[in-house]
Amino acid sequence: MSDRREWELPHLREAHQLPGAGGDFWSVKFYPYTEPGVDPVFAVVGGKRASLPSRTPKCCMLMIRLQILVCRPPAGKESSSRIEIIQLIIDEEQEADHFACAWSKDLETGDPLLCVSGVNAKIKIINVLTGECLRTLAGHGGEVNDLVVSPVNPYILASASDDCTVRVWSLDPAHERQPCAAILEGDGHKETVLTLSFHKNGRYLISGGIDHVINLWTLPEFPDINTGTNKATRIFYPHFSTSEIHSDIVDCVAWHGDLILSKAANEDSIALWSINAFDSTSPPPPPSTAPTTHDLTRDTRSAFAPSSPSSPNSPTALYTRHLQFSIPESAIIFMRFSLFPGRPPTSDSPQTNSSFSSDNPSTTNSIGANPILAFCNTASKVFFWDFTRLENYHDTLSQFPSEETFSPPRKHPFLQPFQRRTRGGGALARLSRRSPSPTESTSSHITTSDVPDSSYRDESQDGKGKEKGNGKGKIDWNRSRENWASKYDMGDPLREIGAHGTEVVKGLSFTGRQVAWSVDGRWCVVVGSSGVVACLQRWRD
Repeated sequence: MSDRREWELPHLREAHQLPGAGGDFWSVKFYPYTEPGVDPVFAVVGGKRASLPSRTPKCCMLMIRLQILVCRPPAGKESSSRIEIIQLIIDEEQEADHFACAWSKDLETGDPLLCVSGVNAKIKIINVLTGECLRTLAGHGGEVNDLVVSPVNPYILASASDDCTVRVWSLDPAHERQPCAAILEGDGHKETVLTLSFHKNGRYLISGGIDHVINLWTLPEFPDINTGTNKATRIFYPHFSTSEIHSDIVDCVAWHGDLILSKAANEDSIALWSINAFDSTSPPPPPSTAPTTHDLTRDTRSAFAPSSPSSPNSPTALYTRHLQFSIPESAIIFMRFSLFPGRPPTSDSPQTNSSFSSDNPSTTNSIGANPILAFCNTASKVFFWDFTRLENYHDTLSQFPSEETFSPPRKHPFLQPFQRRTRGGGALARLSRRSPSPTESTSSHITTSDVPDSSYRDESQDGKGKEKGNGKGKIDWNRSRENWASKYDMGDPLREIGAHGTEVVKGLSFTGRQVAWSVDGRWCVVVGSSGVVACLQRWRD
């Protein structure tokens, strides 16, 4: 029997509009180098300082000038617990406004390092324990909009800039004098680059920008022969490039295995797609195979699945659209989703929290295994999609009856039937009662929503799921199927899939700028306009 916590989506734990934040918080990231469940710490950057009167008290000056926060989520079970600010770092540069952050660490001392960047085209490396800026990386010719650290080497950092290039840097102290390891330029982007994502093997990097283009770059294994020298490796051609996935500014991309998630302004959806014939387990292609022919009639070029002579411009030969996820009220630029990749449910996997202990090891090991996509829109709403639900929906669909009473398997508690409720006695109520139609059946189940902690229970629980005063009702299987299909059906790649769960950050009106997940998937943090930070939590006692 499956534990319902396996399917639980985050619920709002705490939200604040921090005093003194003069603008948007643009980026949030959890420290990734701890074991699941061990001291989750996250960094928040942005909040450009506001102009202040000369007599403003010093304490208020500090809060209004804050640029970088290092925090812990609320501790303990008490509702009174709050987000803990463990480090406040102020950038003294007058025009500092940070758009991106990424975590690294000192491989010798183990000290956590935070890389931050923004409007002044510099990348600063900060020792979070001391608050000291250790190094500044200069070289970009415009604002730096995104930072990502290689998942296989914490010393390899990539940056995206207004200067239309992507740079790869080495944070190894041995390369301090010449930190720029590679420049990705040339036939890549013609306008500002806004977003980056490393593949989990560290050899591929995807980028997106204002030119509507998404590129896949094949990287050498760093450090390469040029790392640490005054001659950075230059990569002029991506191995895959397309402007057909999106028709507007691409402001967020991410890998999901060998699949790609991406979104653009004004489209109200996140796309899941793949590059045909791309296989990360194969040896990376050499630079000589990158498509270099400049052909204005070709909006997609690929070294992995070249177009056939009979249809040289056919996009279906080069990539495949799989799904679209609906994100209403998200038309503005620079709103970034986040994917919790999930964790393999193995018998020896560490537990995320002592409160997850169970007499059934297989139940406990499933906690945190599901990949979950999260996004916050302009109306303070956080949307979630559980990718495992999509897969399991199809496994269960063939079991649904058309006439008889049906209790969904406990391993699929998110499939809640729609139930028509019988409302008391009286002449009108008696007239409304009728025999079940071919798509309805009588049932004592009470169901209100498509969430695993709803009041719905199956019949094996001997009526424990009945709620006082609700009485018996009828399940409308047609409507149930329609509701499920709107959230879980993957048959049409152009149909937008509705959120599996939505949380509203009540009392605060803000635009979400970025979402981040803790290593174990228990915490989800959203930051956005007007200095808002919201913590959402799964698996509360």
